[in-house]
Amino acid sequence: MLMGIDDILALAETSQEREEMKARLLRLMEMNDEDIYFSDIPKVTDFSRFRRGKSHFDAMREHNRRVDEERRLRLQSVKA
Repeated sequence: MLMGIDDILALAETSQEREEMKARLLRLMEMNDEDIYFSDIPKVTDFSRFRRGKSHFDAMREHNRRVDEERRLRLQSVKA
């Protein structure tokens, strides 16, 4: 699931936290490729060890669902 800026800002618990998140996002959006140091990233030359990523993404998706459910339960207990 892709998250938009509104989705990310909705995760903030206070208005101060929301403003800090907004400032960080704006800094990231202004970053250029020239600002990133790529020389320490190795170039892939041997594709024989290539593995499909579906199982990895499935595990991440399941983890995100658990975290969302825990967050939802925590919010319900706070509201009650």
